[in-house]
Amino acid sequence: MSRIYLLIVCIFFSAFANGQGSLEARIKKHLGSKDFKYAGISITVLDIESGDKLAGINEHKVMIPASTQKLLTTFTALEILGEDFIYTTKISHSGKITEDGVLKGNIYIVGSGDPTLGSRKFDEVLPFEDLIRQISREIKRFGISSIEGKIIADESIYNSFPISPSWQWNDLGNYYAAGAWGININENQYLISFSKRAKVGNRPNLTGFGPKIPGLKLSNELVVDSAGTGDNAYIFGGPYNYQKRIVGSIPAGKGTFSIKGSIPDPPLFMAYHVYKRLEKDGIQSQGYETQYEPKRQKRKLIYSIDSPPLYKIARRANLESNNLYCEALLKSIATKQAKGGSGGVGIYLLKKFLGKLKINTESLHMEDGSGLSARNNINSMLLASFLQKYAVKEGNDINDIIKYLPSAGVSGTLSKMFRNSSARGKVWAKTGTMDRVQSYAGYIKTKTGKWVSFSIIVNGFSVKQKKMRSKLERIMTDIYKYG
Repeated sequence: MSRIYLLIVCIFFSAFANGQGSLEARIKKHLGSKDFKYAGISITVLDIESGDKLAGINEHKVMIPASTQKLLTTFTALEILGEDFIYTTKISHSGKITEDGVLKGNIYIVGSGDPTLGSRKFDEVLPFEDLIRQISREIKRFGISSIEGKIIADESIYNSFPISPSWQWNDLGNYYAAGAWGININENQYLISFSKRAKVGNRPNLTGFGPKIPGLKLSNELVVDSAGTGDNAYIFGGPYNYQKRIVGSIPAGKGTFSIKGSIPDPPLFMAYHVYKRLEKDGIQSQGYETQYEPKRQKRKLIYSIDSPPLYKIARRANLESNNLYCEALLKSIATKQAKGGSGGVGIYLLKKFLGKLKINTESLHMEDGSGLSARNNINSMLLASFLQKYAVKEGNDINDIIKYLPSAGVSGTLSKMFRNSSARGKVWAKTGTMDRVQSYAGYIKTKTGKWVSFSIIVNGFSVKQKKMRSKLERIMTDIYKYG
């Protein structure tokens, strides 16, 4: 009798050691560190094939997800819009063209919300300066030598509010908070350059900025800090605001140091540059402006500009954690079913898609598509469940899905992690970072060859971000080893 009892106990503890109990216990051991003393934590690990929970710590507790929220946006966009979806920006005209080439009407830049227009990140996309020249050439080739109307940027594809109302004021003038407009151009960014040669504590000289933004005024309030301190400069001033304050510090050194700002009004910016390029090429017009609301009028197509397919945009959005791309995708989801695409409609349709996957969205609160808002709330169970159900959805293949994510120690925002870990190349995850927030979510192919989905969200910690990343890397490595 005692032998049978002992055998049962051994079998039980063997199963425990190789199942949920073992992995969860190992994760909890990591969380016992004093570095997590003040932190809020939510962690979930699920078996992809069965959906069974392998580990769960506060899995239903809502947290700030930061950029792991991009997974919801990019994967929903791929589902609703299709991986081969292409944005098309059109150059059109109204009115008639006389025999001597005078256009008695306007030139329209009709936006599609394309976030890659004029970007340097894709081989098939004309960079900003080349694109503007090409537009001018196409207008001239169309037989137009003079324009009695204006250059009008039609941004009516999206609503006229480009950012989330809950984005923080100190983010808004910086490149990563540019928002999504009906016309996005040059990643909605401009560069400001400073000389690094000033003494520590002194103000560096502002040496220039570009491309040109008419009316932009920069107040330089930076100081030079010691060498190696990095970019601690912030630009204050949101959309439509042309008075910018630059505060913080840049490191001492030789040469110049550049920071990236968000263009105050990208559609107007593009209209201006097309207007000036045409003028330079000898084609006069009556000025430039933007159009927020669609107007019914006959227009004739001059030239069209296609974006890369959506699968390329979604992949880069996750690998680089690109906020602009995700905000544009969220609004594009909305335009699938409603005119004047808004983030709010996009979020509604995203939740509807989650509902089709049998995911309860009561705990999900989204303010944007990128995760930049500190008012976003999600729990690790919802995010891990979404990834699990998306992986087994009919027609999907996890080996294709992971191509949209950074690979541990190999690519994207995970390239500098897991360098000396046995999990290198076995973890595919989106990262999320903001002040006192660190998160990871994605897929892991465990040591035994089993696929798992996971979500780790930590809020409110008091240690340095680098140290927290190291701690969470160890947890992900243990999921690889024991999941």
